[in-house]
Amino acid sequence: MIAALRRQVLCVASIVVALGSATPAWCAGWELVFSDEFNGDKLDRTKWATRYIYNNETMDHFNDEKQRYRDNHVVSEGTLNLTAKKNEGADTFDSGMIRSHQTFYYGYYEARVFLPNARGSWPAFWLEADYDIDGKFWHPPEIDIFEYVINSVEDKPNMLHSNAMSKDKWTPQSYTHVDSSFVLKFQDMVSKEDLNKDWHIAGFVWAPDRISFFWDGRIIYTRTYQWTRKDGQLGPPAHIDLNFAVGGAAWAGRHGVDDAAFPQTFKIDYVRVCQFTSSERGSRKCGPSDVTPDPNEFGYTAALNDMLKPAFLGAEPASGAGQSGSGSLSLSATDQLRFEIPLNVPENYPANRLLQVSVVDGATGAVVSTTSSKLEVNTMTRRADGVRVIEVSMPAIQRSGDFVLVGKLVAETVSENGAKEVSASPVTCSTHVSQPVKARSCRLAMLRVRPH
Repeated sequence: MIAALRRQVLCVASIVVALGSATPAWCAGWELVFSDEFNGDKLDRTKWATRYIYNNETMDHFNDEKQRYRDNHVVSEGTLNLTAKKNEGADTFDSGMIRSHQTFYYGYYEARVFLPNARGSWPAFWLEADYDIDGKFWHPPEIDIFEYVINSVEDKPNMLHSNAMSKDKWTPQSYTHVDSSFVLKFQDMVSKEDLNKDWHIAGFVWAPDRISFFWDGRIIYTRTYQWTRKDGQLGPPAHIDLNFAVGGAAWAGRHGVDDAAFPQTFKIDYVRVCQFTSSERGSRKCGPSDVTPDPNEFGYTAALNDMLKPAFLGAEPASGAGQSGSGSLSLSATDQLRFEIPLNVPENYPANRLLQVSVVDGATGAVVSTTSSKLEVNTMTRRADGVRVIEVSMPAIQRSGDFVLVGKLVAETVSENGAKEVSASPVTCSTHVSQPVKARSCRLAMLRVRPH
């Protein structure tokens, strides 16, 4: 029944071209929503962070792993290189990771990778729960598209781990398809040849009720799965992690790390994300990929593709001073700061939010001044396009220099252990200032203060 419904969702229409012939056109399928081909000469920081999301987005390793993630990414000849290198005189390695700022619910995820070859290596491609609507974390859920561990005893270069965590534990009965190469007991794919001798393509379909893993276009498994928190509710949206860990006594470093085999590099040719759509934007392929799973078989129906977030649309001077519409404002040291902050707020957004606007020194990052006001959506001015506008006033910046006007929404919440917490909520940044689209704060305007 479900398969039949999917076939009805995906249809093939005919477009009559000028010569009178007809070519098939998908009216449903995969829509590319995120990609990085790594064709530049440096990492795109509007797409990627370089640390885990924890510890105020500064965490550079888990548990007793030996690597410390650093900003040593090399983008060259269309490839991102994450290199792990032993630190002289220390039992640590400098390595690299990327974490997507953009978040997702469901979709098809694909990366072309070249894996390292040394005992103690632990590169991974995975989906991790991001902030929830209040700016809190939940774990599980988590999806490990693959983890490539070499400890040379239990885990060898021809083995690849793939699994997912949620409120409910997996069972053998949850698998509806299993390739002969996949060992259910350990959730390991075991190949006849080592997997680090050539480039490979890892693909993964995350649907609301199931997940499917692909290797070089071959389906390895499908199993039932739901992205749920410990309390059984839907988890926050996910971001993408690609990291190169080293060691850790429980797994990759269980039998030591072969220091002499390093440096080693985890290479990534591209990362692409497509989500299923029943509209004419759908395609048979995810971008130019030749190994995309057939959307007729692996498409899905979902009301969500991300978590709704308020959108900051920049700041305009309420007084008419300075320059508007460009994201850069020129002020004097005597000008009182009065701004109109446009904010697109989703329907039924929680009411317990404070709008906090700060002036930050562009050179030092120090906060110069801050003002807060309760986000009362129903009393805010509403423009014809539905965007809400709130006016804020702040003292003049009494010294010259470059500053940044920053906005965020904060809320007081209760943690799992009952403690009160104040955290910033996820937002979308649609201002004129270059920055990640999704964050917990937005740069609303750049301020240049002239000497008095």
